[in-house]
Formats: sequence, C-alpha cells, structure tokens
Amino acid sequence: MAELTDLVYGCLFGECSWQDFLDRLASTLPGGKTALHYHNCTSSHLLFTSGFSDAEIDQFSNHFASVNPWFPHNMQVPVGQGVISEDLVPRDQLIRTEFYNDWLKGQVNCETAVGVTMIREPTHALFLLTCTSSLDTAVNRRAAELYTALSPHLRRMVDFVRKADVTLAPGQAGQELFDAVGIGLIYVSENRLVRSLNDSAKQMLANGAPIRLAASGRLGFQLPQATEKLDQLVSRDAGQSEPHVMTVKGSDDILYRLTLIRMTSDPMRELLNGPTVAVIVEPMTTGSSDVRQERLMETFKLTRKEARIASGLLSGLTPKEMALADGVSYETIRTRLKSIYAKLHVNSQAALVAMLMR
Repeated sequence: MAELTDLVYGCLFGECSWQDFLDRLASTLPGGKTALHYHNCTSSHLLFTSGFSDAEIDQFSNHFASVNPWFPHNMQVPVGQGVISEDLVPRDQLIRTEFYNDWLKGQVNCETAVGVTMIREPTHALFLLTCTSSLDTAVNRRAAELYTALSPHLRRMVDFVRKADVTLAPGQAGQELFDAVGIGLIYVSENRLVRSLNDSAKQMLANGAPIRLAASGRLGFQLPQATEKLDQLVSRDAGQSEPHVMTVKGSDDILYRLTLIRMTSDPMRELLNGPTVAVIVEPMTTGSSDVRQERLMETFKLTRKEARIASGLLSGLTPKEMALADGVSYETIRTRLKSIYAKLHVNSQAALVAMLMR
C-alpha cells in the first residue's frame, strides 16, 4: 500500500509516470493487466494501460466496450469503493457473454477484474480497472480493499490536475472552476481582445499581477516575450501548438505561473469567431497560505521556513520554483527539504505530501 501511495504522488510531482504506477498495480494480481478507463455517453477509451496489447485495446475500443456487461451495474457502486467483477455481474452470467468469451478470456486471457470508480459525473466517468487470471475470490477481494484504500489518494491527485483543466469551453462553468482554486482564467480572441475573464483574474489585474488590460480591451503582459507568444497563438494562421508556460514576478512581488493554450474548436466556430486562447494566471506564492503554514508548524514541529516549503509542495510548486520565489538558491531549498525529511522520517517529495495530506 505504501509503495503504491508513493507512486500516486510521484506521478503528480513528476518523480515517476502513470505507467510506473499502473505496472506496479498490475503486478499485485496474477496475470494482471491494468487500465485507466474513460467512459462517456458515446464512447469508451483505455487511456493508459499496462499489460494489454495494441490489438486488445483496439478490439475493446472498437467493439467490446459497447457490450461490456460491467458498465451498467458499475454506475450503481459508490465512487471510491473497490469492487470485484462478481459484485457487478454473477460469474455464471458473465461467462455466457460475448465480452467474456471473445475478449476477456479469448484475447486477454483473464477471468475477471477488480476496479474502482475515481470520478463519476453526468457526462463521463473515470475508472481504474485490473483484469486478472485469478479465480480466488479472497485474493480478488483483498485487491478490491486495496483499491478502496488508494482511492482518496487518487482523487486528490485528480483534484490537483483539475486545477489546470483547460478542456472546458469558454463560459461561466470554466470560470467558476478556476475561481474556486484562486486561479485567473482569461479567454482571448484574435488581436488579443479579451472575450471573458473570471473574478480571480479581475482581482489580479487590480493587485499587480504581470498582466495588463488596455482601455481598448487588449490583453498584454509585463513580460514582452509573453505578449509576443500570445500574438502568435491568436493568429488565425497559428494552428494548434503545445501549451506555453513561463514564470513571472508581478509588481506585487508575487511569483506567477502563466500558461497560454490555444483552445480546440470546430472549424466553423473558429471561422466565425476567430481562435480562442486560454490564459491561466496562477499565483505561486501568496499570503493566503499563512494559515496552512501555521498548522504545519504546530502539527509537524516544523520551522517557519520548513513550513513554507511544505506548504509550497502542497500547492504544487517544485523546489526550483520555490527557490526562485524566495530569492534563494536551489541548494538552500534542498537542504531545508532534507531537514523536513529527517523530522518526518520520509525520503521523497511524494512520501512527504502523502503524509501531509492525511
């Protein structure tokens, strides 16, 4: 359990990959083959997998997802509760299905599965699922209990990732999501004209963040290179590109992470409205963490400087970003981080965050 929990947080902090986590999880069951599975109203996809061949994945996506007997019943299981196949469909029914005979047994060479629902929303769901050759109900049930124990950590990681979710279409729902975590969200069209901005962005504009809004409604940045990049992204000729990320200090002496992403839209909408670029303005150092720092000092007997680093890690900052924010060397942050490890008897950022979040 401890190793898998560390891997979950390791994925978040870039110390390992989803592949590392899935490979290790698959190894906990005989013949285990694991997948992160996304399901919406119209389709199902195995997003990340361990042990499945390309042919098995293609066959599942193209046909067998639509006849999977587990899906309808899984919608009734509480989010975060690990289950085994027999909790959803009796085995005597499962083995008579096309799904079992032609894919699960016939191609994947497995007999059953263990899984947990990580997210369930009106339009989509995200599952963690391991197919296994084990027919030992006791073994499979212990695996389901493990998935239940892992679920809160997986959900925390998903919540962190969602702070940078830019797949939402421009509108009030997207703005409220970013407001909830104190991140500015600005939608910009061609000629750098602001289409909409959330309340957090408005407050940042007033308080000295490195963004500028001219009377003409055009967005600019304190950093010229950022303005040049935005000009490129809002051009009709730009096409799709990778997100552009930079770190800038505002006149309020706060360090901000700026992320510029050209949104995907259908050709007709882009023809009529022009391209849309999402500008995400995320404060990396803020006084709002003072309460959390005091709690960390009291609970874990950390010094104020150590608590500042621990709080930064909980906010998703890297040691290099914290060094830049505090105007100290990377080695200074590393030294303080090692002191925290020694006090709390951990040996990695992932293990530290897992402990702080319990």
